[in-house]
Amino acid sequence: MWYAKMYFSEDREIFQYDSLGTQGVPDVQKEFPFLESLLSFQELDCAEVTPILQSITDNWSRFIAEDDRDALENVRRKLGRLDSIHIYFRLLHVHCRYRQSAMYIQNDRDSAEDAQILDELHQLPEQLPLYQQQIQRFFELVLDVDSAGREPQAQAAKNYFHDSPKDPDLFCFHPIPLSFEPVEPGRCSPVLYSSGIRDMIDYSLRSCVERNITVRRCKNCGRWFPQTGRVSAEYCERPVPRGEQVCREIGAFKRWTKKQSDDPIFKAYRKEYKRRFAWIKAGRITDEAFYAWSEKAREEKKKCDRDIISLAEFQQWLKESK
Repeated sequence: MWYAKMYFSEDREIFQYDSLGTQGVPDVQKEFPFLESLLSFQELDCAEVTPILQSITDNWSRFIAEDDRDALENVRRKLGRLDSIHIYFRLLHVHCRYRQSAMYIQNDRDSAEDAQILDELHQLPEQLPLYQQQIQRFFELVLDVDSAGREPQAQAAKNYFHDSPKDPDLFCFHPIPLSFEPVEPGRCSPVLYSSGIRDMIDYSLRSCVERNITVRRCKNCGRWFPQTGRVSAEYCERPVPRGEQVCREIGAFKRWTKKQSDDPIFKAYRKEYKRRFAWIKAGRITDEAFYAWSEKAREEKKKCDRDIISLAEFQQWLKESK
């Protein structure tokens, strides 16, 4: 049996794998913010992965039928490529690695399990975009705080009859292989022993409903994000390329800018600041004199902010100060 599992721990999701595909303990662990794997799956370009999956299918078929070692090497390379695209594909990689090891030990190449992998590979190009559509519909009807409200439990109960969705475009839940075990010192959690990509999607969606976690589209980047903190949050904290600001930081700056632009005290201060800063280039004032003035101006602004002086008095000070 091959080894791969997934669990949630507070605001994180953890994937553990046996990288060699042999039965035992996991030797690879990947951590992501809660729900990141599902949300990034929604952004997956299926047109990019389809030809890779088709190549793996063709080469796996040749390998199990003819023991073609070149085909096996192609499978390994392509699976590595899928790994770099999305964490969900690591499961397929581990399963194939397990079978590569097991078939030589057990002398059972072209077994029912090999045929099962081949069947999964054949179906994935059609299943992946279907899963994306079903997840999107689940967001709209159950998890999206702006369209479905703040009670995922109530919305799920409304849109499902037992385990069957009333809307045929909704994700359909099935029994999944869950365990319950220690995952960290002093902490136990439900653990998913995934048998396929569908299991991981299922586990993520049901976990949101169980924990009453909603999602929303970020006001800055437009991507979905889980509302694990304030339900009023409009900007996400999802991963961004190194060196870039997360959207929540950008949103905080935008709110600050808007607040300041509507503040007559700040506007008066900013107008005079810009005017005097231009004097430096014109040679009308030295750098030292400008920064000495700006320090005094900030102090006067603080007085105005605290109602120690009026706006008119602050404006008069700005006009007459030197």
